[in-house]
Amino acid sequence: MKKRIAGALLGPLAAWVLVTTGLAQNAKIGFINTVEVLYGTEEGKIELEKLNQFGAEKQNQLGTEGTTLQQLQEQYAAQQASLNALTRAEMEREIQDRDLRLKRLQEDIQLEFNERQNEVLERMSVKIQEIINEYAPQNGFGVIFLRNEAQTFVDGSLDITPDIVRIYNERNPVGGQGASQ
Repeated sequence: MKKRIAGALLGPLAAWVLVTTGLAQNAKIGFINTVEVLYGTEEGKIELEKLNQFGAEKQNQLGTEGTTLQQLQEQYAAQQASLNALTRAEMEREIQDRDLRLKRLQEDIQLEFNERQNEVLERMSVKIQEIINEYAPQNGFGVIFLRNEAQTFVDGSLDITPDIVRIYNERNPVGGQGASQ
């Protein structure tokens, strides 16, 4: 919602600035899809795969912990009537402890995933911004907008995403050619 409001406000403002400064007559307008840049660069593909692997490993860990908790709950439900008060209380405490540990594990995993994702995005964003800052004046662009859902239509000739991906890959080779960090 906030993005839509910001887009609705900033879009006309940016157009007004272009018109009033005379840039609209001599400069080009470009659009870039940052998600496509992230998924289109070799570094982005590798980093996203690492994030996916991390997520899959942690999902397996959560699944194992969840299964253990579920088995304990089922065991408790089946034996509850025949347990003495002390054993019942111990099992209830163990179920509560395991449930709390599972919730904390989920939160810790989500936090770590978000931190890793943000590190990748921040590192790549700096490189992308440097490329755009050089690309725009060299190619006669007066303004470059981030492509989002607020633009219902953008002519493909205004999309500079493929150029940015190509330049990014040239400047930041991965693998044996000196992976970037």
